[in-house]
Amino acid sequence: MVVKILSSSATFSGVTYNTDKVERDKGELMLVRNFGSLQGLEKLRPEDYSNYLKMLSAQNPRVRKPQFHTAISAKGTSSTKEALTEIAVRWLEAMGYGQQPYLVVFHKDTDNHHVHVVSTRIGRDGKKISSAFERVRAVQQLNRIMGTDFRQNVANDISDALGYRFSNSAQFMLILESRGYVLKTVNEQLEVVKFGQKLQNIPLKMVSQQAAQFTKDVQRQRQLKAIFQKYSSIYQTALKNDKEPLAGGRSKVLSGLASDLSRFLEIKFGLKLIFHSKDDQPAYGYSIIDHSGKAVWKGSEIMPLKELLSRNGQHTFDQRSALGLPEIPKCVSHETSKLYAALLKAAIRNYPDIGQGLTDLGLSFSNVDGRVVLSDPAAGIQVPVDELLEGADTADWSAVEAYAAYKGYDYVPPVSIAEDIDDEQINGRSRRRKKKARTNTR
Repeated sequence: MVVKILSSSATFSGVTYNTDKVERDKGELMLVRNFGSLQGLEKLRPEDYSNYLKMLSAQNPRVRKPQFHTAISAKGTSSTKEALTEIAVRWLEAMGYGQQPYLVVFHKDTDNHHVHVVSTRIGRDGKKISSAFERVRAVQQLNRIMGTDFRQNVANDISDALGYRFSNSAQFMLILESRGYVLKTVNEQLEVVKFGQKLQNIPLKMVSQQAAQFTKDVQRQRQLKAIFQKYSSIYQTALKNDKEPLAGGRSKVLSGLASDLSRFLEIKFGLKLIFHSKDDQPAYGYSIIDHSGKAVWKGSEIMPLKELLSRNGQHTFDQRSALGLPEIPKCVSHETSKLYAALLKAAIRNYPDIGQGLTDLGLSFSNVDGRVVLSDPAAGIQVPVDELLEGADTADWSAVEAYAAYKGYDYVPPVSIAEDIDDEQINGRSRRRKKKARTNTR
């Protein structure tokens, strides 16, 4: 495994380079993280990502080339795109970029599988993320991730999986597979593989002995049946391929089938539904990993698949809830205010009109208790406009005032002392002494 830090840029050319790969089917967008309100939009353009990174970076004009662009490469095709993406995420955390907005793009046009990462070196607090001994640390952190970390993790994951109740080895394998491992049966052993590396062997005899001790928790079974009965009549049960938005309004299909109900159950109750199908055929069954109850169930033991899919729930489940986005807060941090101030100014200055800018950025104005606020519905955030435009240009205030009036809001911008005309000039006392006309010009 090799990591290489690529050239910096003031224009975030790395975004265009990688999205061009996607457009030409030589790359695949694997992950978009920490882009705030942008992730609430479905049709994103490469320049949307670039503009967001530029706005965040503009907080520190001393850094002329804030782009952070990295490639992490495997030998040949030994690592899957999903494995490389997970490595990239862990590596970014170790390098101090875990909370930064970033893109991860898998490239498939060379003999060696690799991913590119594009982010900014400027944090939300306006400070530059340390680049001291960056190239040395990059290699050290990758080696650490590929070595000790994952071997310890797999030992912990195997131990945890053996603590679940399961009735056969296939159910045990489901637990580990749901955590990203690949399992192969070789000579009465289960080989546990991740990132193209064999990390550990598990004797099948050990798994069989654990399965032989399986007893059904009847009380938990009743609880699960009640949960499925209740929420399958609320949330939609139709199965679809999981999808993730890509640049240009396209989307990529993730592995596995899911429904609004299954997403809700996983987030709210720790119930992972795994639907079984072959090729593009409809699902023929499903299993339930009950993380809360530490057990694996056949779906038919709780609710037959045919009955589950015939339920008439009407509600969808907002997948953004799975990202842990906050409810509308009473106040936001200074860093968050600065970010939304930059977004509002971009809506005012970078678009033909403020309405179009707000729409493109997934934002809107609303009237809360007689006060105009900037709302980000996807993130559940509202910030008073007068706080965001404190110290802004008169033109920005005028644009907001005009748009608020158009929307029918009674918007009165705060008084700016700096713009007040001197009382002496207005009253003209000194002017009269000099026998000059009273005026309010300076």
